[in-house]
Amino acid sequence: MAELAQIALLRSKPAGLELFLLRRGPGAFGFPSGAIHPNEDPRIAAARVLFEDIGVLLGRDAGSASATLEMPSVPALRKQVLAGANATQTLREAGMTWASDSMFTWSIWQAPSSAGLSSPGIRIDGGKTQGTVTRVFIAALPVGFHPAKDADVESTWLLAREADLRGDELQLSPHVIRTCWELAHFDKLAEVVAASRARATEPHPILPRVGPNLTLLLPWDADYATLGQGESLAFSYHPKWALGPSRFVREDRTWKLVAPHSTPKA
Repeated sequence: MAELAQIALLRSKPAGLELFLLRRGPGAFGFPSGAIHPNEDPRIAAARVLFEDIGVLLGRDAGSASATLEMPSVPALRKQVLAGANATQTLREAGMTWASDSMFTWSIWQAPSSAGLSSPGIRIDGGKTQGTVTRVFIAALPVGFHPAKDADVESTWLLAREADLRGDELQLSPHVIRTCWELAHFDKLAEVVAASRARATEPHPILPRVGPNLTLLLPWDADYATLGQGESLAFSYHPKWALGPSRFVREDRTWKLVAPHSTPKA
């Protein structure tokens, strides 16, 4: 089963937390994303993907426990990596290593593997393969860094609490919308880090099921087991973070996160 690492890169603004989104070509905006290589630590994969996608380096001097550094050679290092050089080895040769402890697991989403549930309207991750596991990590934008502006990439910063307002414009996937909904409840990055550590003690994957009228039911929805169709992965316990709106409805080009009572009846 394919695994993806996606990074919700955050920065704090007076209006609240913002998340960095990008897209290549037409379609949906999403988090920086890439495949987790075989035998690769997921957090290191997330740091590598972030560097490859937008040039933000979560790294440090390999001989110290110092904080994330800004290096004049970062653009040159990224150029080598994008040309095919091994990212970890390239950093090592520059005297650096990944600061993977600055990445925090936030959620794990599993896309349906059933052929009948794999259309673009159903996909939770925007991908083309079935059964993909998407691991969403969070990281703060390091001081002194700015996402690279590649010619083939369109990007934006999204205020977490405005995901619902801009969902149609950005064509956001369900897991991006849910992540924004959750992060909108925090004012400070330190609060998000604390919450991620608490969530790490309850790392249950989320596998949505298709419900009536093209809805997506999350595992804590009351109708998940009875009205949901296709592959299922019910919670073996109820994580503390599994609260709030429990389903998505399709509207125009995007999904809306709603409570069951606001969903059209079958």
